Amino acid sequence: MGMFKTLLFIAGLGIPLFSQGFIGDQLENGSVNYADRTITAIGIGFIPENAINAGQARRSALRIAKQDALRNLVEIVNGIVVTSETTVSGAMFDDEIKTQVKGVIRGAERTGDPKYLSDTSVEVKYQVKMSGISEVLIPPAIISAALENTGTEKKAVVNKTIDPSSGDITGIIIDAQGLKVRPALAPKVIDKDGGIVYGPGDYSREYAVTQGVVGYSKTIESAREDQRVKGNPLVIKATGVSGKNSTDIIIGNDDIKRVGSANTSYGVLKDCRIIILLD
Repeated sequence: MGMFKTLLFIAGLGIPLFSQGFIGDQLENGSVNYADRTITAIGIGFIPENAINAGQARRSALRIAKQDALRNLVEIVNGIVVTSETTVSGAMFDDEIKTQVKGVIRGAERTGDPKYLSDTSVEVKYQVKMSGISEVLIPPAIISAALENTGTEKKAVVNKTIDPSSGDITGIIIDAQGLKVRPALAPKVIDKDGGIVYGPGDYSREYAVTQGVVGYSKTIESAREDQRVKGNPLVIKATGVSGKNSTDIIIGNDDIKRVGSANTSYGVLKDCRIIILLD
């Protein structure tokens, strides 16, 4: 991460740095928040000494601060984990993808008011939505290729209205606490041999981009109240974590059968109704 050394990973250690529900990385000059799916960078601009008047000085400082924030945002975005093996920088394997990611960052919006500091500098925050990055890095081709490479046709799920009061499964909560799992844009759920239980080909690209491939939570209580799975979620326990980036969740054979049954009956995978409990 370089200068963006992670100061706090998976907030929730009793330090009141963030609003409730922050899940991700707090970095030196910004943050990656998987709770509200935003990426934020801080920029600093100094008022030039040769400014003609206060108005020009302020505008110059704001412009410099924005440029600094966008530079920081590039570095933060590059370090975001996409899969168990790849970060955003590693996933930008051609010029078109690089151009699209840069376009998302150029479209960053300022959040909050500028802070005018006592040393005559100004601090601003700029933010992009994680969905913008996912839009670029989860292209339709990946989903299609995954479907073709399974070797067997995916079981059609039942397209029905889910009624929690009748015992219908409304989603899946996977308890991975104690395993030091890291959040990512496109994690997988796998078996002990690496076979994919939930990954590309199981979910709708639309949901993966807009809502995230999975949701993350720090407590079972908050997970149960999350609209992604709220009602009657199936709760299972992860048995391990996999991958260089520690993002993929391993579950046991009995739970694999339970997930498969829930998906066949209620289609819980196609619209990404999975929440992973983190430390």
